[in-house]
Amino acid sequence: MNLGLRDIGSRLGWTGRLGLLLLAAALVLHLVRVAVLEREIQALQTEASNLQQRLRSGQALGSRPNETSAEQLATFYAYFPTSDNAPAMLGKIHAAAAANGIVLRSGEYKFDRPADQKLARYSITLPVVGSYGQLRRFIAQVLADVPAAAVDEIQMKRETIASTSLEARIRLSLYLRS
Repeated sequence: MNLGLRDIGSRLGWTGRLGLLLLAAALVLHLVRVAVLEREIQALQTEASNLQQRLRSGQALGSRPNETSAEQLATFYAYFPTSDNAPAMLGKIHAAAAANGIVLRSGEYKFDRPADQKLARYSITLPVVGSYGQLRRFIAQVLADVPAAAVDEIQMKRETIASTSLEARIRLSLYLRS
């Protein structure tokens, strides 16, 4: 009963050969993916070790070594977009609404720039209509796409118990460097 590879291949048929080929491909993909994940784990462990060491030394996590408070504050403000970027951010909010099936027909927009503060606030009140899921996805997408946005208030009401549609009033704030 000395069978060669050709004999085994002919006994398996084309489905058996295909199955062996798929099994070999799956094994290779698994090994490659495991290697990538092991590198990611190593990088995360190194980062965690560095952060723990910085915590033990009393250094702030968001700061660079020997950074003064004024430099830390300047770094904080640098993360906010300038007021020139407000139209682009409003466009992202409108795109998030469209992507989630919500039509923004009207809204109240108020720009407040206090003289004694470095951040300006753009208050946006949007009356919207949609399902609960649409509203949640819209808000989540706005917060993901526009990091300088904050949700100040959400008011929802349903006309009838059987209705799947909600009328909502969403108030957002965009924080911008003035």
